[in-house]
Amino acid sequence: MNYKTNRIFYFAIYHKMLNKKMIKIKSKALNGNRLNDSDERDILVFYPDHVNHGILFIELAGLNGTPKLNNRFSEIITKLYKNGKIENSVIINPDFSTKFHVNQYMNSPAVGNYEDFIIDEIIPEISEMFHTEKTVLFGKSSGGFGAYNLAIRHPELIDGFADHFGDSCFEYVYIPDIPVAYKYLNNRFLSDFINETSKKADITDDEIRTLNIIGMSAFYSYNNDGFDLPFDVETGSFKSDVWQKWIYYDPAKNIDRYINNLKRLSIYMDVGVKDEYNLFIGLRTMHNKLLKNKIEHCYMEFNGGHFGNSKRYEFSLPYFVDRFRDNF
Repeated sequence: MNYKTNRIFYFAIYHKMLNKKMIKIKSKALNGNRLNDSDERDILVFYPDHVNHGILFIELAGLNGTPKLNNRFSEIITKLYKNGKIENSVIINPDFSTKFHVNQYMNSPAVGNYEDFIIDEIIPEISEMFHTEKTVLFGKSSGGFGAYNLAIRHPELIDGFADHFGDSCFEYVYIPDIPVAYKYLNNRFLSDFINETSKKADITDDEIRTLNIIGMSAFYSYNNDGFDLPFDVETGSFKSDVWQKWIYYDPAKNIDRYINNLKRLSIYMDVGVKDEYNLFIGLRTMHNKLLKNKIEHCYMEFNGGHFGNSKRYEFSLPYFVDRFRDNF
């Protein structure tokens, strides 16, 4: 058998090993959530024929995204398997969609207990099902924030995270959207806007920006009656007291509180130097603080913006496979 034939045979083995299936989890954590979002969620699972104490990778989506058997994400995972880059790994793409179109993967009485859903339900059930030993969270934008936030809070359960241009340096990310949200929500009921946009097949960029502020408020500044917006809906004036609740969760500011936990994690971060939300500022800040504290991590900047960057997973997922290879 010549080299070319050998190579084809090698690729064929990995291609044959790749399986895809959709499973459902009935969540106790999401049951009775305030938005009446479904508590039964689809989870798309990519897995080889055999897993030997491998890695469970969990993707946290940036905006609303429902798992699909054939899409760009599926193409990337298939390519990585075919090329032998993520052998002995199980990759899952759960449905984390909400009526707000965003999810920060935290517990919130205004949205649902998504942290509990991931930590107490998804990880134990899928790990047991496929006999994985390591767990890595990865995602872009809000998903990158969620991967970081959950990992630093649960280093006993999560072994690493990939933060692809996740929300950080909140003042550069969110404040520009506040005037847009004010224009949409001035002199109208918040519930009307949410109901209208939740029923639309396509929403405009400004509607997404408004939903972004609403969604972040529901996660960062919730209260017993719902949540507080960071501005006055009548005048548009900025609410500093609400903003202080938001920046408590800002990775660029809170990373110092979690140094000991970060030392226990494998870390990958990247960001585009043309990111439309200026997230290179936040990621550079995080990178420099990790360097200052001598915490090993992989940090990359690429020539691109915020959107259409699913191919970054072709760098991050193999990074963790290489890091944990000795455990296989």
